[in-house]
Amino acid sequence: MNYTLNRLTDHSKESMIQELQRVAKVLNKDTITQNDLKKFGHIGVRAIGNKFGSWNNALVAAGLKISREYNVDDKYLFENLKKIWDQKGNPPTYRDLKKYHSPYSTKRYELRFGSFTNALNEFITWNDTKETKQTQSDLSLIQNQESLILPEKNSHPKKPLKKIEYGEPINFRGLRHAPINEQGVVYLFGMISKDLGFIIEAIRTDFPDCEGKREISGKKGRWEPVKIEFEFKSSNFREHGHDPELCDIIVCWEDDWRDCPLEVISLKKIIQSSQNLS
Repeated sequence: MNYTLNRLTDHSKESMIQELQRVAKVLNKDTITQNDLKKFGHIGVRAIGNKFGSWNNALVAAGLKISREYNVDDKYLFENLKKIWDQKGNPPTYRDLKKYHSPYSTKRYELRFGSFTNALNEFITWNDTKETKQTQSDLSLIQNQESLILPEKNSHPKKPLKKIEYGEPINFRGLRHAPINEQGVVYLFGMISKDLGFIIEAIRTDFPDCEGKREISGKKGRWEPVKIEFEFKSSNFREHGHDPELCDIIVCWEDDWRDCPLEVISLKKIIQSSQNLS
């Protein structure tokens, strides 16, 4: 009897990536779970996490999809945008993430950076800083090879401060400015949902964003469930590729979708109407 442990002895990133890919191939899946690695792998989950910083980071490095998006480094989010941008030749859109098989959803970028536009701006800053460091590294190599004496330069360029932007002044119940993104719409709706006749059951990040109830028109004392999606503009619902059949109401700041098949509640119109009445 040969008593041996079939364990991975090489704990380099390259070997770990190959092991993750091997398990995925054995299971014929485009992603694997930690339990899959425990059952079929030759290395522990903790070792993977220690080497890559998180389980998801390891999956992305191995070219595998992720099933749960958490503890993802900004580096991997930015590298994903760069890959899509380079393939497309233009800035990515919401639909491009699905078209180019992005492992990260638009919600992940919105939750991390406030909006998808902010994520693109942060990516540009990250990429510029990365290229600056690479250029300085190449220059240092030339200096060492050719013994050049050049003036010393700052190797850590200061990241420009990001200016805060505000919406138009509305001074509504302590909210000084109008929303400029979906998060602002969610906050403002929370302030007035009761006034609009809604009872809110749940708020989540999955589509649709909100489940609630409201009294049926013409049937006093009878209530019906409603599914609500929050958007900054009503047309964002269409741009995000959401299915109208799975939603009842779009709550937004600006209603710019003329032929929208759903009921639209424009918070801008409601606020302006209430202020005009006062």
